Amino acid sequence: MTEEDPLRFRPRARLLQLLGDQLIGSPRLAIFELVKNAYDADATRADITMSHLGESRATIQVIDDGYGMSDDTLRNIWLVPGHDHKAQDRLKGERTSRGRLPLGEKGVGRFAVHKLGGVVEVVTRQTDGPELVLRIDWEDIARSEFLDQARVEIVERTPELFSDRSGTSVTVSGLRGEPWTRGEVRRLSRQITSISSPFTERSDAFVATLNLPHQSKWLEDVPDTQTLLDSAPWRFRFSLKDNQFSWRFDFRGFAGIALSPRSVEGAEYGLLLDPKDLPESDQTSLADKKKPPRAVRSSLLYQDGIGPIEGTLMVFDRDKDVIAKIGHSASLQEFLNESGGIRVYRDGIRVYNYGEPGDDWLGLDIRRVNSPTKRISNNIVVGAVDLSLELSKRLEEKTNREGFVDGIALARLRALIRGAIAVFESERNKDKLNLRKLLSKKRDSLSGGIEKPLQQIKVLAKKNNLSDEVDPLIEKAQKSYDDMREIMLRAGISSMSLVIVYHEIDHGVRLLHGALRGGADATRAVQQARDLVAVLDSFGDLLRKGESADHDIRNLAERAAELNSVRLFNHDIKLELRVDRTVDASVAVSRFPLGLVLGAVTNLIDNSVYWLSSRWPEDVDGAERKLLISVDTESYDAPALVIADNGPGFADGLEDAAEPFFTRRPDGIGVGLYYVNLIMHTIGGSLRMVDTNLVPLGLDYDGAALALIFPGN
Repeated sequence: MTEEDPLRFRPRARLLQLLGDQLIGSPRLAIFELVKNAYDADATRADITMSHLGESRATIQVIDDGYGMSDDTLRNIWLVPGHDHKAQDRLKGERTSRGRLPLGEKGVGRFAVHKLGGVVEVVTRQTDGPELVLRIDWEDIARSEFLDQARVEIVERTPELFSDRSGTSVTVSGLRGEPWTRGEVRRLSRQITSISSPFTERSDAFVATLNLPHQSKWLEDVPDTQTLLDSAPWRFRFSLKDNQFSWRFDFRGFAGIALSPRSVEGAEYGLLLDPKDLPESDQTSLADKKKPPRAVRSSLLYQDGIGPIEGTLMVFDRDKDVIAKIGHSASLQEFLNESGGIRVYRDGIRVYNYGEPGDDWLGLDIRRVNSPTKRISNNIVVGAVDLSLELSKRLEEKTNREGFVDGIALARLRALIRGAIAVFESERNKDKLNLRKLLSKKRDSLSGGIEKPLQQIKVLAKKNNLSDEVDPLIEKAQKSYDDMREIMLRAGISSMSLVIVYHEIDHGVRLLHGALRGGADATRAVQQARDLVAVLDSFGDLLRKGESADHDIRNLAERAAELNSVRLFNHDIKLELRVDRTVDASVAVSRFPLGLVLGAVTNLIDNSVYWLSSRWPEDVDGAERKLLISVDTESYDAPALVIADNGPGFADGLEDAAEPFFTRRPDGIGVGLYYVNLIMHTIGGSLRMVDTNLVPLGLDYDGAALALIFPGN
């Protein structure tokens, strides 16, 4: 072998077959690839026609009114697999006359036609040019040994199909795979309808339509998407641009139910996030800080390579008593089953497979397992997230066209969207509470057992061949729960049992789900299961020590300060303890179970730690976090313990904030204040928000302020 005769790659001709057949996951996605090509050709419309389905002469045609292709484009771009001209145009920011950046970038999407059928005919024409016809028989191609031996011919003719305009038509015959059924065609129709974002007004026009000239009845009763969306009782719109988060919440009411519509708006710098939603590198970076933050707020870094994010959620209620009042309830149920989920769009064009049935890319369904009344799931929301194609460069689409490549940018995008969803859920829960009251519904969150979430863990463990190690621990968790419920029944406080357990089970399920889904080793998964059991055991131990006795509230305040002193120091929180030892001791004495009440006080301190970190991040100049623990024997008709801080304060009244599963923390389950309120009522006391106009605490404490008022002697 000489230098003049070097070795060269010689791809087999069947490589094109493999590209088309293996690259695209489904025939519906293959059709979408052809529609994307029409968009890139600056078309205003793409018409998909499926003719003679179920017969040997069946064809699928996609025809557009774009700028068409020249002979040179067909030869040197269309017939060159992997050509990167679109990627180069996007990189240079070169836009079409309608202002579009190309969606394609890998140069292989055109071979998706092989997924559809064995023969493809391309007819194309540019303005004032001849009409060109290219016919490819994939079986003929495959019979050639090497790709450079495969021959295709481009025929030039007087315009017939495009006599008065430019455009491209791709017709596929010899259809492959399973025959197209009514259900599959209807699913395709919904996908085509969703190709363009339904919530974003385009500066250019682009519409895709589906036609079935021989099976038109298959599409006759497909419900109108816009009519169904308009019936959604909740709408939420949000925007995150340059880390400025703004949102609008609309409750539009239910037909036949006397609940008044309401709207709320908000804006703030940064978005509160659940640290566990962030990519592992960000979590490690936070953990490596001298003082790891409890609350994580988004920064400009989190949008790097993602760009601005806009979103719209249309959310429904599938409660049988509610949905029955909707005139098209059957159509709505079918629509939500097929179209429920949150989709992703770039420059208004959809990125698959996000939002497809079974694609829980945001983890909405798993996070709802333990708080069904609080969280939304895919089958009650139709949503869209809109991104800029130009500014979301770090989100690279997979070659198989099924979402973005996993990485830091995608994980951050998930975290940001889930943070926005948490804001919506907080507002929606107020309406859900009013709805339950109006319909005299019992809270299903306070009934039943924990079998369902524990079973979820077992299923995940089985999939990862960890049943032998994890199942015994899950059974022990069930026993711990049963033991704790027995203690509570004897103590007369059974109503809070499930809430407390769910608070911790939620974290356990999410940790195990994330670990097992990510392929965690047995040691890590088993340790998390053990941690879950330990948490349940600790609650049982706490409750066993719940016998009531006379206690000095000043001692309670000092004990709480001492137990949390190191923690407060680690979070740079300046603690002020106001305890007057000169007053008569009997004035500050009350009867209560010390363990339970100390847990309630610690819960309030924990909330303060979180919200102080939220208002005063570590990198804010002049930030000074302050917490007050004060014993007040004068302002109320009984002794009180006051917890106050200089955090952001309450955005809601105590009636809402103390409801189970109500929270504005993206990582919260929403039982903290409910837990405290329940304990205070159980011992004959109460929990109140402090009116600082009547009970002055000082200018340093302009955030949240709560008083635990104890029963007097």
